[in-house]
Amino acid sequence: MLSGVVGHEKVKRVLHNSYFEGRVGHAYIFEGPKGVGRLSAAKAFSRLLLCENPQNGNACGKCKSCSMCESGNHPDVSIVTNQLYDQSKKSTDVLVDTIRNMKKDVYIKPYHSQRKIYIIPKADTMNMYAQNSLLKVLEEPPAYCTIILIAENSNMFLPTVLSRTVSVRFFPLSDVDVEEYLKKNYPALSENATAIAAMSAGSIGKSKMLCESPELVKMRDGLVECFEDLLGEKKRSIYDFVLFLKQNKDDFEIMRDILQGIFCDLLHIKNTGDFEHITNPDKVSKLKKFNEQMNKSVPEKLLEILLKYNEYFLKNISYAQIAQCLGVELWEAIHDRSYRCEI
Repeated sequence: MLSGVVGHEKVKRVLHNSYFEGRVGHAYIFEGPKGVGRLSAAKAFSRLLLCENPQNGNACGKCKSCSMCESGNHPDVSIVTNQLYDQSKKSTDVLVDTIRNMKKDVYIKPYHSQRKIYIIPKADTMNMYAQNSLLKVLEEPPAYCTIILIAENSNMFLPTVLSRTVSVRFFPLSDVDVEEYLKKNYPALSENATAIAAMSAGSIGKSKMLCESPELVKMRDGLVECFEDLLGEKKRSIYDFVLFLKQNKDDFEIMRDILQGIFCDLLHIKNTGDFEHITNPDKVSKLKKFNEQMNKSVPEKLLEILLKYNEYFLKNISYAQIAQCLGVELWEAIHDRSYRCEI
């Protein structure tokens, strides 16, 4: 049910209004970061559209359509992946053959309900040929068909596809929303809910992964301690920091988010003096220490350095070089020193 989707109140209002005002679109793009609830919202919206007896703006949860949606066996709801039509397909990108098979099914009338719904995860991985194949459906869709494209970046779609879809933007959830979700669904970890919410960067999916991997919480503590050592004068701390990054290579994106959260907190503290409205409240004693030992301009420099090396990471530049240079530049920014010549 849409009421069960965490956060995204504006999105839920838009979808509710389109349903009750009788202007449900034939195609939507649910765009936003991974793990924030786009697929959950798509499934909940589908349930509402197919419900035989909606109540108070939500699917009833009791009719046959709701029961089939709950079990994932509704004949008029398709989660479109390559494997749906061909189990031998291994690619995670949505292939043109998959879209062609979906098109054949689109023009078959609904089996049970008045509407057929197709949800396409990772729709922004479709190449030009797949999108052009889909475009033929978008130009002349059957009245009973609704297609929901799940995407992280709508810029990957052709302009002709964008012009024939309704864009629904999903943003990262607040830490409060994520923390409440964790306390409700992972009561045993309620003491760590604040820390995990801060690490999740507004993603329910990432927070669930962290809950199911307690070692990642330990990794966060270790990373913060290594960063704390960088505040000292000993250059040995650079080696220890770089070694930590190398040992946790597979979790670089999580470490990036942890450091980014710490640096943003420091920037907020330097500008406002406020230690309450921060994303890492469980690390407030560390943040006070960091704040005392840094000049006002340092947090912004740290963020710029981190974002620069994240771009290098995304470009598949040598991870060993990224780790080493990142550690050196962070130490130099903290101590206002540089041993390198500018080119």
